Amino acid sequence: MATLFSRNRATAAALLAVGVGLGACANGSGGGGLGNVGYGGLGSPGVGTAAGALGGAALGRVFAGQHNNTAAILGGAALGGLAGNVLGDKPSEQRRAQEQQQASAAAADAEQQRRLDYDKQSQLQQAQTQKQIEDQRLFEEWKAQRQANLAGQANAETASTTATSPGDVMQGQRLLTALGYYKGPIDGKDGPATQSAVRQFQTAQGLPITGEVTPSLINKMRTVL
Repeated sequence: MATLFSRNRATAAALLAVGVGLGACANGSGGGGLGNVGYGGLGSPGVGTAAGALGGAALGRVFAGQHNNTAAILGGAALGGLAGNVLGDKPSEQRRAQEQQQASAAAADAEQQRRLDYDKQSQLQQAQTQKQIEDQRLFEEWKAQRQANLAGQANAETASTTATSPGDVMQGQRLLTALGYYKGPIDGKDGPATQSAVRQFQTAQGLPITGEVTPSLINKMRTVL
């Protein structure tokens, strides 16, 4: 009888160990196939506690013997559940928490990289816009300078067609005298006699009648002389 009781206790202890072990494997602590099923790939939470409680209840029933000792069964279930929780559920929860932290860190890194890429793209677009503005400004400055140069050139050409000094008038008076249009003094003064002689010459040559001595008119008189 004692031998049978000892065998029953050994069997119950083995059941307790198997139950706790199954609970640990179901929660991923065994590293086997059951760890890939259920809660987040690590088994359902509380499996280790439940398996340990079943094994502990079986052990308590054996210790109670032929008597239906509820206290022994409940005590064994409580101890077995505690062992299953410590050996199975707690490590599984720790692994789940660690993996959640890793996932959160990976998501944070991805978000930070996205922000960096966005900021880099924004800086490139801003630099391109500033370059376009600068190119437009330089083009406007060049265009304004070109217009100013053209206007200055036009003014210079206009000025070259008018008498710029008494010396031009004197030269014109000499040429007009030689051509027979002017009989006054060679004094460099653009008076009525000089203007009348100029108009006569312009009329004879079919030129616009202005009465003014200009460099171009002096060149014309030289060709005619």
